[in-house]
Amino acid sequence: MILPRIAALAAGLLVGLSGLGLSGLGLSGAALAHHSGAAYDMEHPKTMQGTVKMVNWTNPHITFVIEADAKDGAKDGAKDGAPPQTWVFEVSSPGVLTRSGWTKHSLQPGDHAVFHYAPLRDGNPGGFLMKVDLPDGKELSFSLQPADQ
Repeated sequence: MILPRIAALAAGLLVGLSGLGLSGLGLSGAALAHHSGAAYDMEHPKTMQGTVKMVNWTNPHITFVIEADAKDGAKDGAKDGAPPQTWVFEVSSPGVLTRSGWTKHSLQPGDHAVFHYAPLRDGNPGGFLMKVDLPDGKELSFSLQPADQ
């Protein structure tokens, strides 16, 4: 009697989760894809200058929306006379950046900086942010390794 109840509960749970797009297999596939760096060309890092337009300081990854300086926008695919391109950079989690010395206020809309990144493999304007050089000479970077104690 208990076995059919467990089977019914499990089936109901899977139906409920699949309705949310979170079936067991889909969830594990999403989790694996989420932690893959395959979208980024880590072997060919690039640098650009731009101005922060928006910051999304949330888990699981912080994102920065950057408007490229005209010369960098042109170099990276914008046509002459076209407005600068908008780029989206993903970086690690708030916890990792906080442990590396960043705060929510380290990089804010209106800030101009030099951005070092691994570009998206598909050629779209964006990538994985690796380091930021601020005009005052300060460098914002992070490490996935715990700090030496």
